[in-house]
Amino acid sequence: MRPPSLPALGTLPQLPQASLRVLASDDFTAWVGLRDEVIAGLAHPDMYVREADEAAFFARNSPPQGQCIGVFLADELVAYAMVGMPGADAADNLGAVIGLPPSRHSWVSHLASCMVRAPWRGYQLQALLLKLRCALAQAYQRPLCLAMVSLHNPVSRHNLLSQGMWIAWTGMTDGLRRHVLQIDLLGRQRWDMQDSRLIAGDDFDQLRAAAASGYVGVGEALDGRRAMLRYVRRLPDAELSLPAAHGVEPR
Repeated sequence: MRPPSLPALGTLPQLPQASLRVLASDDFTAWVGLRDEVIAGLAHPDMYVREADEAAFFARNSPPQGQCIGVFLADELVAYAMVGMPGADAADNLGAVIGLPPSRHSWVSHLASCMVRAPWRGYQLQALLLKLRCALAQAYQRPLCLAMVSLHNPVSRHNLLSQGMWIAWTGMTDGLRRHVLQIDLLGRQRWDMQDSRLIAGDDFDQLRAAAASGYVGVGEALDGRRAMLRYVRRLPDAELSLPAAHGVEPR
């Protein structure tokens, strides 16, 4: 199954010269260079913990296991975003982390990593790249898109929440405090908006307890000057199903 063709970025008035394409092995050095620059500028070292084997991570999110979309200005890689299609039984399938039944693990796609060079932030590239990755996931019939985010990275958390994702899980993974955010491209999710609570975005124990009690984080709010997350009780999903050939492997 072929992925959808990626649109040109010439329609963005802010970046009329930009181009977009899927990265290949020849782009690995440029990809590492972009990550070097972005990670060196992070305000807290926990905001993004670098993978021990970047070559393996790049391969895991490249054809046939996934796609890495790059945004270029002339020959400069200014942003990238990855989507991966983990095996249903893969040890790193985030469906297991958030408690999805095994029958749904083949529906999972990973929004694995997204970085934008500092001079090109504020052009809504993250939002565009999120939409493109969701389109790829949908093309592969992997509608349960999951992304892991550090509690020390409220900007990324805000960006994902603003695009319709919700916080499905909060806990420890590999010794790190992390959220897993989710979007269901089938639109099956249902909430009880009358049963809500506000929790501070850095209150790990309360965030973890809320997720364990069946609540999900669906937005942000202010309590005085303190940034809070709005949690609501999750109801059983609407009953929908994928076509018989769900979970198509990328090619």
